[in-house]
Amino acid sequence: MSQTTPPDGEKPEGAPVSQDAATPPQANDAGDGQQTAGTAVTPPLPFYRRPLFWSLLFLVLLLALLGWHIYRQWQAASEQEARQQAELAAVRERNEALDAYLKMLRDLLAQDPCTVKEKLPTLPPPPAGIPGMPLMLPNDPAEPHGSGADGPQTPLPPSQPPRQEVTPAAKADTMPHLLEQATVLVLAQQSRGLSMGSGFFISQRHIVTNGHVVGDAGQALVTNKATGKVLAARILHRIEEGGHDVAVLELEAPAAITPLSFCFSVQRTERVSAWGFPGAVTGDDPKFKALLEGNAASVPEVVYSDGSVNVVQERDPAIIVHSATVSQGNSGGPLVNQAGQVVGINTFIKLDGESYRQSSIAVVSSAVARLLQQWKIPYLEARPAEAAPQPSGDDRKADAKTDAKGTSTDARPPAAPAAPKESRTAPAGV
Repeated sequence: MSQTTPPDGEKPEGAPVSQDAATPPQANDAGDGQQTAGTAVTPPLPFYRRPLFWSLLFLVLLLALLGWHIYRQWQAASEQEARQQAELAAVRERNEALDAYLKMLRDLLAQDPCTVKEKLPTLPPPPAGIPGMPLMLPNDPAEPHGSGADGPQTPLPPSQPPRQEVTPAAKADTMPHLLEQATVLVLAQQSRGLSMGSGFFISQRHIVTNGHVVGDAGQALVTNKATGKVLAARILHRIEEGGHDVAVLELEAPAAITPLSFCFSVQRTERVSAWGFPGAVTGDDPKFKALLEGNAASVPEVVYSDGSVNVVQERDPAIIVHSATVSQGNSGGPLVNQAGQVVGINTFIKLDGESYRQSSIAVVSSAVARLLQQWKIPYLEARPAEAAPQPSGDDRKADAKTDAKGTSTDARPPAAPAAPKESRTAPAGV
């Protein structure tokens, strides 16, 4: 039987397999190393290069900013609440002080008049912050005659009389015309607010009013129908002590008016009239409201009230108690006799709590004149024989008058206030 020889490289079928043939060939070490390096995994990124890290960091910063904003809002709210609590406590304290002061006044008014008169000068001042200053009751002067704010009671040497710098725009042919052009509304912006009062011309440049009307203001505004506009005036002198309450205002240029003159004689039962701008009446005047709104040409009407002298009290300075009605706003206005001469300056009122009666008080003109002499301010003094201007109509005729001897003299037109006497003094009393 013949046998077939397998080709080279082949094993005969059924031939045993050697161990070397069963083992797979071993790869080359160098070639195997190159293949492993080619298939290696990329190493992980650092944390600061990962998007998640920056997202978390941004979120943390956003939360911190939001927290800081909320903290600032809370801090501001806490500070505002603290301020409000402090202001509320201050208001409560002020209200308690006002209640205590009002209770003290009510208790005082409940006592008899003699006790009220004794204790009134010892009352403490009202709590600070009370707006407005009505006509006031000054304390009785502590200094005896011959001392005090106005110095010795002996008259000072007369100063030079005021001269007429400009011709008055209108002739003061009647007493109402004279008082209407010489009485002015005074407005002053004090630290506690706007104050309103009255005043009157003593020369074409100088106006007299109360010291408490202008207060701590640096200047005042004055107006009336004769000026036709608002005029600025500087506070030349002011005094509020020793029973005196006087201020002198000075205009930059003379006003075309006829000033008032002083009369140093006044008697009980004498008829007098008060002129000025009381708030109870002027406050409702449409012209006054227009003036406050900026219309400088709008001038309220001067208000007149008449009465009689109840008594002249010999004090330092002497005062006139009269029945002409005055109220807040009349402060600084003139009290005149029937000749239109200034016998006093309205300064304060006194109210009777039991009878609800009011006494109007004016400081005598002689006390004002002494201050004017000290300050070297010119003023006019009326001659005793000077008569009051009489009303005149458009067709008034001169009436013949016959004296006691039968001599006939023609009525002459009313004269303007006379010039001061060459030698005049301001009496110490009335």
